[in-house]
Amino acid sequence: MTAAPRVLSAALLAALFAMQGCRSAETTDETSGGDSANGAGAYDVDSELYWYQRGSDATKAIWSKYRYRPDSALLKSPDSDSPLDFWLSAQAFDLLLDSVGTFWRKDLAAEAVEAYFRDFAREFPNRGLHVYNDDLLCWALSCIRAARITNDKGYLLEARELYDRLWATQVDNALGGGMWWRGDVRNAKNACVNMPAVIVAVGLYDATRDLKYLLQARTLYQWICESLYDGDTGKVLDYVAADGRRVGCDFPCNSGMFVGASMRLFRATGRKAYLANAMAAADYMISSMGQRGVLRSCGQGDGGAFNGIAVRYLAELARRPGCDRYRDFVVSNARAAWTSRRLSDGVNGPDWTKTPQTGDRVDPQTAVSAGMLYFAASRAFR
Repeated sequence: MTAAPRVLSAALLAALFAMQGCRSAETTDETSGGDSANGAGAYDVDSELYWYQRGSDATKAIWSKYRYRPDSALLKSPDSDSPLDFWLSAQAFDLLLDSVGTFWRKDLAAEAVEAYFRDFAREFPNRGLHVYNDDLLCWALSCIRAARITNDKGYLLEARELYDRLWATQVDNALGGGMWWRGDVRNAKNACVNMPAVIVAVGLYDATRDLKYLLQARTLYQWICESLYDGDTGKVLDYVAADGRRVGCDFPCNSGMFVGASMRLFRATGRKAYLANAMAAADYMISSMGQRGVLRSCGQGDGGAFNGIAVRYLAELARRPGCDRYRDFVVSNARAAWTSRRLSDGVNGPDWTKTPQTGDRVDPQTAVSAGMLYFAASRAFR
């Protein structure tokens, strides 16, 4: 992130999103060296390249249909003339990072990432004052990915500043520990905050080798296991209220983020208990939230992003040796969604088994979720 980023023309930005991406000796591959690859040589439905191409096609369709303005990298809200809200804009950034993070040339990837960050910062200039801590953590996570892809430490600084402030002000001993959901009112400690906090903390540890981040991640994770996770069933609860009530909802994003947090700590420490937790949560998600091999719809609005988040993290487990059942589940979802997209504009609806009809409203976050699915299927073979 340069001090004075260039303003990209609408034509150049459109060209960046339209590019297929190309293999070369210089790529922006984000893959972790900690997992064994399951690469398939054939360019078919059981290969990384096949699903990467499907993700690229979906990404182009999404930005073509939902871009906020022709000269902006942000996507528009379905209910107003403004961009998507903070949290959903962070999810859209993750989809862009999926697209540019593997096979794009480094210079083109850096320009696309810079364009999105610039427009996001212009729309949300006072990010440190934002009251929803899960939104801030999702943005911080995207910034860590952006730093890894572009080798620009400015993005890492953004993530570090946001996370450090949350750790200092939003983590306390109430309810036995954990991070509060909101910065303005302390009414709950939620899965959607604490698990991204673990993922961000491990990402900062990986980037800085500062041991405090790993210790903080383990502290938050221990609280999650004690307060939000049922080790007997693999179920992940939604939140602990300020009065101590534990509320459980079967949201696939919670299970998926717990898988992601567990896998990050497993790779950082080598402790197999983390891997066992990830597998138990994944098994629960597949058995309780899937139907005939596909996740059930969580609707549109915020729920439109839940399934995409779930499969993003499930793919990290799917590429482990002996975890073919998770890869099969991710690919089953991807196959169902790809054959159910609306051919007139290339987007998916909230139900990955049903094709939206002409005239049916499809929110941008719902389309983004399916795009994330195709890239998750690609990563599952890596």
